[in-house]
Amino acid sequence: MTTITVDDIGTFVALGGTFGAHRSASSIHRDERPRWPPNLWTVPRTAIVPDGATIELRPYAEQVTIGPEPVAVIGSPLDRADVNEAAAAIAGFTVSNDLAALGEFPAFPYPDQETHSGRGFKIMPGFSPLLETVTDIELDSFGDRAIEAEIDGERVVEGSTDEIDWSPAEIVAHVSKIVPLEPKDVVSLGEPSTEHHYIDEATSVTCRVDGIGELTNAVRRVD
Repeated sequence: MTTITVDDIGTFVALGGTFGAHRSASSIHRDERPRWPPNLWTVPRTAIVPDGATIELRPYAEQVTIGPEPVAVIGSPLDRADVNEAAAAIAGFTVSNDLAALGEFPAFPYPDQETHSGRGFKIMPGFSPLLETVTDIELDSFGDRAIEAEIDGERVVEGSTDEIDWSPAEIVAHVSKIVPLEPKDVVSLGEPSTEHHYIDEATSVTCRVDGIGELTNAVRRVD
C-alpha cells in the first residue's frame, strides 16, 4: 500500500458510461455496449480534493450528484498500449468521487442538452475528491467488489466492479491511445449510479470500494 498526493498527479483522466446500468439510465447513451467507453475528460489539479478535505460548493453549483468510482493508478509510461501492456502498467487502485453539477449553470447552452456527462464540469474547483491511499491488488481479483456511496450516513449508491463493461486494463489501454500516461497519473473507471443523489444540503459524503478504500469529505456551501 502506497500513497499519491495531488501534487504527484500529472494527468487525471475520468470516464463516463463504463457501467451498463449507468449508461442505460442516461438518455445520452444507448443500452448496448459500445466499442469503447463513450465519454472521457481530464481533471485539472484545482478540481482534486484530498481525502478528509472539505468539498466547497460554489453558489452556481446546483443539483450536485455523488459518484463513487474505482481508480487505476499508473506505474509506468503508456502510449498507445495494448491490453497486456496496460495491465502491467497498473500500479494499484484508489477511490474517487465523481461529482457533477446538473443545475442550470454551468450547463450546456442548449435547453434540451443533457448536463450530466461531466464534460466541462471538472473545471469547477473541488469537484473530484480522491483518496490518497493506493492499494495494490491483483487484476484478476478486481471483480466482485462492492461500490457504495453515502450522504450524511445514508447509503444512496450500491454497485459492483463486476458491472463495468470493460476490464481496468482495457480501459487504461483505450485511454493511452488518446492521452499518453505517465507514472502517478490516474484513470477513474466510472461509476454505477442509476439515479441522481444530490449533496447540495449534505454535510458529509463517503465513497467506498471494497478492499480498495474509503473516501470521506465534508461538504459546505461557500459564497
